[in-house]
Amino acid sequence: MERLALRGVSGRSAARPTNIEPEIFLDRVAHGSDDSSISVKAQNPNRKLFLWPMTAIVLGAFAAVNPFYQPDISPFIGCAAWLAGMALAIVCFVYPPLARPGVLLCGLFLAVPCFLDAKPLFRVGLMCLALLPLLAAVVPVLAPSIMDFRSRLYFLMSWFGTRELKRRPRSFHAAALLQSVAGTLAFAALVAAVQAIPASGLWFGPRWLAGGLMIFAFAEAATGFHNFLTALLGLTVSGLFKSPVLSRSIGEFWTERWNPAASVFFRKACYEPLARHGRVRALFAAFIVSGIWHLLLAYAVLGRWGMSVVWGAFFFVQPLLILLERRMKVRRWRPAAARGWTLSALAVTCPLIVEPTLQIIARILGAAGPVPWTAAMVVLVVVVTVFPLAVSLMAPSPSIRGHKTKAETPRC
Repeated sequence: MERLALRGVSGRSAARPTNIEPEIFLDRVAHGSDDSSISVKAQNPNRKLFLWPMTAIVLGAFAAVNPFYQPDISPFIGCAAWLAGMALAIVCFVYPPLARPGVLLCGLFLAVPCFLDAKPLFRVGLMCLALLPLLAAVVPVLAPSIMDFRSRLYFLMSWFGTRELKRRPRSFHAAALLQSVAGTLAFAALVAAVQAIPASGLWFGPRWLAGGLMIFAFAEAATGFHNFLTALLGLTVSGLFKSPVLSRSIGEFWTERWNPAASVFFRKACYEPLARHGRVRALFAAFIVSGIWHLLLAYAVLGRWGMSVVWGAFFFVQPLLILLERRMKVRRWRPAAARGWTLSALAVTCPLIVEPTLQIIARILGAAGPVPWTAAMVVLVVVVTVFPLAVSLMAPSPSIRGHKTKAETPRC
């Protein structure tokens, strides 16, 4: 368990009283009268409570794949279902005793996009939006002692209290901007290469290589834009990507560099509750649940179970690679050798994710050229970066608002 600390302007620290629950302590910090210089890092909530959102995702998966009821839902009904889910999430915020059954119902709403009779772009958009009611409803479950709406936003945007949100001096991060521009240009060039390579025979190898590099280019563009924007705003907020190409192990790739927010969720919701029954089983369970979620997302776009299962299979094989690198003690290798192992292992399994990803993008954008693909990538990068930062700025943490005190200089 991580220790909660209070850090004042003078740099002195005071340990959190041990008899205060983490949620109560976070609420006191957010509403205290003399806390303008406090930087908060919340303690993790009870990991057993994460079983509720995990059960909700499983229920959504069963509802999507059941063979007894496969309706054709119109876009209007799909939007109405999403609005009903958001209304349910608001009710859970106002009246927390309803949060637990509300989480399960929000999980069922995840199946709605799989039955939509609509264009792929609309279906995948609604699938992503369906996560918002689930995330909103789960906060009162994980932090029942935090009653204020904006305090719950802080809890959510700090990744359930596992990350710190704070101010820092504003700066113009030229290197991050250059990284984002270079990643965008590389993405456009690789899209052109993918579209020029035939999807047949021996050409599949070069196609998958170009597609894999294209995914890494997207991650580099997202990393650079996040670092540039947070430096410009003077914020320290964890991003969804952190140069995955520099990973020195498969474990580091998933836990620290590729969407670590999802890693936090699946670790708390699946791995830790099951670890006492065996860490290997818990590891497989976490990746299987992640694979099921991606499988449903692919099916919402493609409408075909075959390629959707292939996309999910990419996540199913990751535990094998993690166990193998543990046995090989890859973390003790030199950085260059460790990165070589990681990229090689991902390259071997990349056909499972690259081909479905290319088909998903092609299904959404049609026969568009590199320019529309790149424009769509830029829009996606902006959305996944700006939206979390905007919500983080609404959080009540004094360390985010930065009023009545000078911004702290980040420690290296």
